[in-house]
Amino acid sequence: MSTYPFIIIISGFLVALWVYSALSKLSYWTAYKHAMKAQVFPNWICKILTYVIPALELALALLLIFNKTRLLAMYSSFFLMFLFTLYIGGAVYQVYSRYPCACGGLFSRLGWKKHFKLNIGLTLIALAGVLLMEL
Repeated sequence: MSTYPFIIIISGFLVALWVYSALSKLSYWTAYKHAMKAQVFPNWICKILTYVIPALELALALLLIFNKTRLLAMYSSFFLMFLFTLYIGGAVYQVYSRYPCACGGLFSRLGWKKHFKLNIGLTLIALAGVLLMEL
C-alpha cells in the first residue's frame, strides 16, 4: 500500500495549521506583539521571535506544498512542534517563574494542560509524516 495519500493528508493538515497560526498572529499583530512581550524569554529574544515565528510558519506551509521540499518541511514541522510542546510543557509543569502568555488564537482558550495534550498530538502527526516519507 502506498504511503503517498497519507503524506498528502498530513502535509495538508500541517499547511492548514501553519497558515492558521501565522495568519492569526498577523491579523491581530498589535495583540500578538503585546502577548509576545509577556513571554518568559528575555525581551530581546521576544522581539526577534515576534517576527521569526509567523514567517517560519508561512515558510513551512509553502515548503510542505512542493514534493522537493516536503521532507525538509516535515522534519522542520516536527522540530518546531516539538519545541512548542516543550515550551508549553514548561508551563504545565511550572518550570517557569511565571506563566507565559497563551497567545495562540483558538488554542489560547484551551488552557495549558489541554494545549499540551493537543501539541503532543500535533507533534506525533508531524513525526508520522517524517516516518512515512522516510519509508
